[in-house]
Amino acid sequence: MMIVCMAVLSTMQIFASSPSATVAATGITGLTYDESVATPVVDEAITNYVRSYQMSRAKSLVKAGYEVEMMRSREVIVVILPAAQLFNMAGSEITGKGARKLASLVGYLGDPGFYRIVVAGYTDNTGSAEYCLEHSGKRAVAVADWLRSKMDGTEILDFGMGNESPLLPNNTFANRAVNRRVEVLLVPGDGLISQAWK
Repeated sequence: MMIVCMAVLSTMQIFASSPSATVAATGITGLTYDESVATPVVDEAITNYVRSYQMSRAKSLVKAGYEVEMMRSREVIVVILPAAQLFNMAGSEITGKGARKLASLVGYLGDPGFYRIVVAGYTDNTGSAEYCLEHSGKRAVAVADWLRSKMDGTEILDFGMGNESPLLPNNTFANRAVNRRVEVLLVPGDGLISQAWK
């Protein structure tokens, strides 16, 4: 049974102390992970529209079977994809099952430029910090590249986050499986912001 979280999280609470986020950035914009998630800032005049739209989209994703969280005061959707749904054990190549999971997600990502998409890979604590950072980066790149191949014109940034932000303690096999994940963050882009002003 899938556990679905609709928690409102603060960017500062979870990600402000994440040093690997800047090291592992591969996006051409040069933004760090934190900057990628925190910008663009939504004008106060349209925050209610953006938050309402994002909550509606998040509920649709939950109904479609995705695990979802919200952050940045409900302006950013975080879709959590367990690594086992995307990759073979210890692999970084997307499986057929993983491609199908991502293909169904694409329908929720809107037209080019509607969102800035941030892809973050995470591991459990098995292996050295360097290995975890590299492995999580390869998985983030694999997912981001797959999305780029389907969504020309959308800004997609990828980050390897290593083992720094476990969802659960890495003390059991089941917990480590939860921590091995890729998160796809849907950050309001120019398209959503323009729609909000109409």
